[in-house]
Amino acid sequence: MPYFHIDTQPFQASKRAGEPCGDAFLVKRGIYHTTIILADGIGSGIKAHIASQMNISRLAQLLEGGSTLREAFFNVVGTMSKWRDHSMPFAAFLVMRILNDGTATILNYEMPPSVLLNVHEAAVIPGHPLVVPAGVASESHFHLHAGEGVFLMSDGIVQAGLGKSLASGWGVAGVEDLLSSFTGQNIDYKKAGEDVFQQALHYDGAVSGDDKTLLIAHGRKGLVVDVLTGPPKDKADDSAAVDAFLAGEGCRVVCGSTTADVVARHAGVNLEVEQRPASYSTPPRYFMQGLDLVTEGVITLTQTYNLIEEADVLSKDRSPAADLAVILQSADFIRFTVGCASNPANADIVYRKQGILPRDKIVPLLAAKLERMGKLVDVRFV
Repeated sequence: MPYFHIDTQPFQASKRAGEPCGDAFLVKRGIYHTTIILADGIGSGIKAHIASQMNISRLAQLLEGGSTLREAFFNVVGTMSKWRDHSMPFAAFLVMRILNDGTATILNYEMPPSVLLNVHEAAVIPGHPLVVPAGVASESHFHLHAGEGVFLMSDGIVQAGLGKSLASGWGVAGVEDLLSSFTGQNIDYKKAGEDVFQQALHYDGAVSGDDKTLLIAHGRKGLVVDVLTGPPKDKADDSAAVDAFLAGEGCRVVCGSTTADVVARHAGVNLEVEQRPASYSTPPRYFMQGLDLVTEGVITLTQTYNLIEEADVLSKDRSPAADLAVILQSADFIRFTVGCASNPANADIVYRKQGILPRDKIVPLLAAKLERMGKLVDVRFV
């Protein structure tokens, strides 16, 4: 299934300048879905901030522990239903999960409804009520297509101007009206979010009525990079590993001369080597029909790990390691397939002296760095 990527754009302001915001949010991307949590702590300032963070942490912990979305939601709602006063860390919240096929669910407890923006319209996402011990909850199901976006909001957005410039507040209908001007092809979600947020600030004037959070989630086809490095531990698995790699829908990269030989042999194509002297500092490129980049293995991977956050160097360097770093930087989802076949050369003392690590060490380190850069990474050993 093609990877469906969710871009997010947050806008946030505290009720009082210099104080922490009482709203909080979490975006968690996984291989099969993206989960977004938005919470609004009771009151404002530090106490509200702690309440919203506690709410998000508890919900995230339940989900990571294996609870379904509804199980986690009702668990936290049960607690919040008992904490509905200023003496307890109460928080309203919503959780949205979007699968890789665009199937989306929003579970909402005491939060404003969300708005869907697409080429045709801006409209509140309908939901049906849920029975909870106290308060108001709802559940929404819809399909998010590429190019469409969801606007998640705290009370501070829809209640902007309440008792001031607008007697009843701006309201979700006001947000809908403004977003309707952005319908059409190639929607600029950042501009749409800025306009909504600035309008809410304008309605409140110099003194904000509440903490404000607007979180936009819009879908697009994800940029996927598949990296194959090292032959499988069992030679009998070579063909299956190559077939799975070549079946990937994204950019395809091979790291390793032996790996490249295996791919060329099973794919029935020629492997060519860059015609220039090779060195430990800059190993040669390889060329193979149907692949976007073919490089040497552990030296290139180690150099990529060292270079990937060095924007100034990458803009000037034309080495295979720099090319790989640029490809990985552009990706949303990176899948590493790491072969576990023994390669005594990787343990050579010459490599150790230069800080060059074997595949089973350098790939996890590179994956961790890419995750810190906001990439979704999957590492599979074969």
